[in-house]
Amino acid sequence: MMSKSLYPYTLQPVPFELSEAEQRSAQLAIWRRTNTISQKTWIILGVIVALAIVGLVFVKNYSTILFWLMLVGVVLYLLIRRFGLEWYVKRKLSEELVEDIKGIKMGVQPQGLTMIQRMGAQEGRGMISWKDVTEWQDHPDFLFLTFKVKGQQGAHVLPKRMNSQNFSFDTIRKHLTETVGPAK
Repeated sequence: MMSKSLYPYTLQPVPFELSEAEQRSAQLAIWRRTNTISQKTWIILGVIVALAIVGLVFVKNYSTILFWLMLVGVVLYLLIRRFGLEWYVKRKLSEELVEDIKGIKMGVQPQGLTMIQRMGAQEGRGMISWKDVTEWQDHPDFLFLTFKVKGQQGAHVLPKRMNSQNFSFDTIRKHLTETVGPAK
């Protein structure tokens, strides 16, 4: 019995199109992943809360207002950090001019990602080698790659819907894990 093996690379580049909405949701998802409260900040907040509770237990009368303000300050910080900052980032992202990306074809090759773009009668070709990728993130809807080619920094959002078009994300993950390391 013959086993069916899928070819893990792209024989023909597939269309790479990214709508404005996909770009904005990818930017927001990337921001959310990087907007985490550090361990040092959690320790500081914990110390403030512990001091406030100890102060409320041992100090009486009007002197407790300082400790109540400490607790309110911690709650306000967390609310602003969670909801206020996200509202601000959404507002700033909506102010940026973002156009749909069309007319590019991408392929997965053993040496990296190939890109082909037709501009008039000319065709431009590019390659992002696996060793040029500096960091990658694996999100539920897309892969986010940052790379440096010829001294220029760049980034790509690869929507996972392309996986159904013979654009193997398993192969991309395999090469990135071998070359760059695990996803961030």
